[in-house]
Amino acid sequence: MKKFLFVILIILSSAECFTQKKNQVIVTASKLKEWVSYLASDEMRGRANGSDEMKTAAYWIAGKFSENGVKPAYPDSGFIQNYTLTSRRQSVKERNVIGIIEGTDPLLKDQYIVLSAHFDHTGIRLGLKPDSINNGADDNAAGTCTLIGIARTINISGIKPGRSIVLAAFSGEEYGMKGSRYFVSNPPVPLKEIYADLNFEMTGHSEFLGKNKYYMTGCLYSNLDDLIEEYNKGTGFQLVDTLAVANMLFNSSDNIAFSRVSSSDGTITGIPSGTFATSATPEYLHNVTDEAELFDFDNMAELISYFSDLVIWLSNSRSDVVWTDPAFSSIK
Repeated sequence: MKKFLFVILIILSSAECFTQKKNQVIVTASKLKEWVSYLASDEMRGRANGSDEMKTAAYWIAGKFSENGVKPAYPDSGFIQNYTLTSRRQSVKERNVIGIIEGTDPLLKDQYIVLSAHFDHTGIRLGLKPDSINNGADDNAAGTCTLIGIARTINISGIKPGRSIVLAAFSGEEYGMKGSRYFVSNPPVPLKEIYADLNFEMTGHSEFLGKNKYYMTGCLYSNLDDLIEEYNKGTGFQLVDTLAVANMLFNSSDNIAFSRVSSSDGTITGIPSGTFATSATPEYLHNVTDEAELFDFDNMAELISYFSDLVIWLSNSRSDVVWTDPAFSSIK
């Protein structure tokens, strides 16, 4: 009996430790301001694809991944996935930044949750005064730093995921999701083993929805939002699923490269995905007014803590993420 009580005490103690770690803000508002302000600085000149600044940004992101316990996805090139970005305007060398946090559950570790965000933007709009640089703070230094923040939170918290986590920072989004499409065509892990893609974009503002609130694109197409709603009970965070714009934006960010891997006979084959954001106003979109100084970094820090806990929870979930719209089918 004493031995039994001792085991129960250990279990309760472990559960208490986990509860204490949940919702701890490990990545502070000041740290996020430092990161976003760097990526969205005038010195980065709007991070146009093919620019020297994009190369600098890629290796900066790789360094942040490495600092925070993320392993390189590629034996030969480390975190860097090189490819050629071709558009009507140009053909340039570009690169994605890909890392992995290995899962620990023997039954789930060979499945993967992809966390993604794009780090390119639109460069300089000539002729504007006094500022002609599209700094791309919310679009999408914010999403990129959300990825880094989640990696840092998981690493420092010491809570290990069940499924493995792929962190993917994409270039080429502004030219038609070229980086994410290349990743899906040349994946470092089997596509059929990807559980879901959670894409982050425009997470720096709180005035559109309010604090501790966000929306997800693609709620109409899979049960990913239902699983998240289950997790959200009692967290104080809200997934706002009533925005018409969220449905329209499903095809407008890197998540769609995962959900629309192929299409034939009226059926779209892919991996359930969604983009997580806190704003959708044209005020900052592709505009010189998209500056880091306008962010609510306190809210962003709280969201990163929340998203980190959510990702760990999803990584251990025994529920499948499945399509609920018959127009979509899963990769076999």
